[in-house]
Amino acid sequence: MTTESKPMAPDRDPRLLSREFLLLLAAVSLFGFSWSFYLILPKFFAAELGMDAAGIGRAVAIEGLTAVAATPLVGWLVDRYGRRRWLTLGNFMLAITGAIYVFVDHEGPLLYLAQMCWGLGMVMGFNAAGTMTADIAPSGRMAQALGLFGAANLGMNAVSPTIGEVLADSVGWQHVFVASASAGLLATLLSTRLKEPPRHQPQEPQARRPIFSGSLMRVYGATFVMTAAFTALFTLHQPFALELGVTEVRSFFIGFAIVALTVRLGGGRLIDRFGVLRSSVIAFCLYSAVPPMLGVLGPSHLFAIGAMMGLGHGIAYPAVTALGIERADASSRGMVVSIIHGAFNGGHAFFAYGLGLVAAAWSYGTAFWLAGAVTLSGAFILSLGRRAKVV
Repeated sequence: MTTESKPMAPDRDPRLLSREFLLLLAAVSLFGFSWSFYLILPKFFAAELGMDAAGIGRAVAIEGLTAVAATPLVGWLVDRYGRRRWLTLGNFMLAITGAIYVFVDHEGPLLYLAQMCWGLGMVMGFNAAGTMTADIAPSGRMAQALGLFGAANLGMNAVSPTIGEVLADSVGWQHVFVASASAGLLATLLSTRLKEPPRHQPQEPQARRPIFSGSLMRVYGATFVMTAAFTALFTLHQPFALELGVTEVRSFFIGFAIVALTVRLGGGRLIDRFGVLRSSVIAFCLYSAVPPMLGVLGPSHLFAIGAMMGLGHGIAYPAVTALGIERADASSRGMVVSIIHGAFNGGHAFFAYGLGLVAAAWSYGTAFWLAGAVTLSGAFILSLGRRAKVV
């Protein structure tokens, strides 16, 4: 049975923090708390399972490839059958992921199954919640709404890895995965309390906007290359640090989350006013400098590296997502958000595998410089559209 949603009238009330939006943010926070435990999986892979950079990249790539494969179907389901049920199912998949990881003790099919469940849960939960945010938000405050949505999810990037590292060091990794599974179950229960939001009414000029237009293809392409820096920093900094004798990595996530949260909570409205295109271009330039800085400064400055990444990512992701929504037909927002997230996951999978091979064959420093150069190309991709408009 399909879920019919009545078109929403043009925004008359600019109020953003409605009861429904606050409930959604609470569900997203639990979602983030559950999956953010997996941010320290590279340490688990290296320290507990003895995997090298290439093996870690291979495992991370499986999660990303699963998300990419699921993206078109999930995008269609979210647009066709509503948002809430897929957020609920995505949260439940995260609970299953944690339950499977309790039994993982070597690289093999069980580990890959857990990564696949994580990828599927992420694309379901994130895409559904992001699209619900776009439905609830007044059109003139889209970047601000997406920034708050991102902050609710991203704030857990500091909390969960810190708790997870303490649990792993004191009582073992199984307790980390039990905590993640428990948070996933709580998020599942809270998601059932949400109401399906009404859809924005498509405006007449939007009615025939294709989801693969040139302007949107530039958004997808820029999102893909942005993940080179993201992957180098999130996936490779842990084995890089362990190789150089630094065993505590949570300061990276704390620095990242503090700055990214500050940017998203305080800067969303500024991004809307400054312009999502210009904000995206500037953010990509900042972001591209961070991986080389990790190679230069080394793992003894993880808090500073995380903070610099938080500045770049805190602006880039909500800005480029808002840019995609701005260029999309309101009736296909779910698919566009899914494609953007799919481009992110696809890039994450591609660069996890590729940069892992580069680090194993040459050095981590080479992988970091390469990641920075690739991400910088995203600024040029987005600038092409701006120059085309001027002409």
